[in-house]
Amino acid sequence: MERRKFLAGAGLAAGVAATPALAQAPAQFKWKLQSANPAGTPHMTLLNKFASNVDVMSGGRLKIEVLTSGAIVNPFEILDAVNKGVIECGQWWTHYATGKHPAGGLFSAPLGGSGSGLDQMGQLGWYMRGGGRELYVEYYQKILKADVMPFLYAPDGPECFGWFKKPIMSVAEFTKLRFRISSGLPSDVLKDMGGVPMNLAGQELIPAAERGIVDGVEWINPANDYPLGLYDVFKFYSIQGLHQAIDIADVIFNGAKWRSLPPDLQAIVEVALTASLFEAMLFFAHENAKALVLIKAKGVTMFDAPPDYAPAFIKSSKKVLAALEAKDPFFKKVLESQRAYANVVVPYTRETSKLSTLISGAAAM
Repeated sequence: MERRKFLAGAGLAAGVAATPALAQAPAQFKWKLQSANPAGTPHMTLLNKFASNVDVMSGGRLKIEVLTSGAIVNPFEILDAVNKGVIECGQWWTHYATGKHPAGGLFSAPLGGSGSGLDQMGQLGWYMRGGGRELYVEYYQKILKADVMPFLYAPDGPECFGWFKKPIMSVAEFTKLRFRISSGLPSDVLKDMGGVPMNLAGQELIPAAERGIVDGVEWINPANDYPLGLYDVFKFYSIQGLHQAIDIADVIFNGAKWRSLPPDLQAIVEVALTASLFEAMLFFAHENAKALVLIKAKGVTMFDAPPDYAPAFIKSSKKVLAALEAKDPFFKKVLESQRAYANVVVPYTRETSKLSTLISGAAAM
């Protein structure tokens, strides 16, 4: 009986079950959370789930209204808007701030695990158990000097290689394209490879492609790409990207608004965001698989990334990381922290990953 009671409570906290009979107090806090994602994309589903969880667990005392990209500010202006209190909270990716300081990419989109061997689960482990959380908060509050309280909330990687009008057969062919890629470190690597990076928000991709401003694009993954309708413009797709093999989205809160919450509501928000990390991993694994089936049904042809892509990308990644590490003490501090954690964890996960190969091989028998 006690176990059933515990599981029921845990289900409520994770948003698995809600009890309508719970009495709701009058809302004490009503906040707006603007996303960097357009309507109908998976992050809107996850953010609304998070807001619902907070509403239920707080008994209605904290209500968060989720708004789509551009509702109040430009996606790349979300941090400044939250910092200034234009909106109480926002969702974007830390690497959107790499123009302010390059270490942003090490938190949400490290190039191939920052060369440390970390995969997406390893990155989350570093964030939650390896000192990453403290460095992440330091990045926002001390390096960027933003009065915000940030949280990683949704692992949505790995990201695709990209959408194209014909298969890309070599790096030489790829680097001739005006290619939409994430800002920050991925763009720096593409530049070093000799490519032409273009930084555009999600709602700009199709108009830019139709007007010939870009020749190819990457957005996120099948689950996010399909709702945008990229298959209407591009008929060739590869999901074997290295620029963001790890990709984790953020939710950031205005510092004054965060401090205005009593400790129990702060704890509720933190628990709901931690639940979102797990929810997102399961959500994207399933949704990406389903979306890829739909994408193929639209007449899109899948192709492998060029054989010379990985060596060229890794070579340029190491060059970019080394230059930033030599130039910036905080960048070096974060990178060394990731390496120290990876030196302990990666040898173990490398061994256990062999089980995945055995399991998948058995499924093919």
